Amino acid sequence: MGTVSTSLAAAYSDSSCRRLERLSGPVAAVVAIGSILLATALSATFTWWASALSDLGTVGTTAWLFNGGLVIGSVVGLPYGWALWTAAADWLGGIRAATFVAALLSMAGVGLFPSGEMLHFPFAIGFFLLCAFTEVADGIARFGLTTGKLSMIVGISSIAIWPLWTGWLAPGSGIAIPEFIGAVLFCLWITALSPERPGSPH
Repeated sequence: MGTVSTSLAAAYSDSSCRRLERLSGPVAAVVAIGSILLATALSATFTWWASALSDLGTVGTTAWLFNGGLVIGSVVGLPYGWALWTAAADWLGGIRAATFVAALLSMAGVGLFPSGEMLHFPFAIGFFLLCAFTEVADGIARFGLTTGKLSMIVGISSIAIWPLWTGWLAPGSGIAIPEFIGAVLFCLWITALSPERPGSPH
C-alpha cells in the first residue's frame, strides 16, 4: 500500500512539474512582450516607424523596464526548454529544444548588453535567427501535423519579414516593426503551436 501511495504521489508530482514547465513558456512570453509594449508606451522618443526596439534599452526610465523584462523573461522561460528537451522523440526534437534555450539566452544577452555595446548586435541577430530555427525545426519534426506545418510557416515568415520590410515595404525606416513581428511570432509558437504548449497532449 505504501509503495502504491508513493508511486501515485510521484506521478502527481511529475504531472504538476510538467504543467509548470509548460506554463513557464507562455508566462515568459507575457513578461517579455508586456515589458516591450509598456516601454514603448512610456518612452518619449520611441516611434514604431523610425526606431528599433533596442532603443528602448538605452534611454531614460524605459531602459530598466525593457532590459529587465528581457532578462526576467529569459530566466522564467528556461523550464520550457527542459520540457521540450525531455519530450524530444528524435534529433530534430533535440535541436528544437537546444535552439529554444539558445534563443532565450540571446534574449537575455540583448537585455544585459544594451544597444551600443559590442555584444549587443550578435545577441540581437542571434535571437531572431534562433527563434526562426526553433520554429522551422519543429515544423520539420512534426510536418505531418497541422501545428507542425503552421510552425514551419511561422519560422519562414520570421525570416521573410526582414527583406520584405527593409527592401520593399519601408526601406530606410526603423526596424522596430519587423523585430516586434518576429517576437510575437515566437510567442505565438510557444503558446499555440509548440508540442509542449499548455493543454497539448502528453
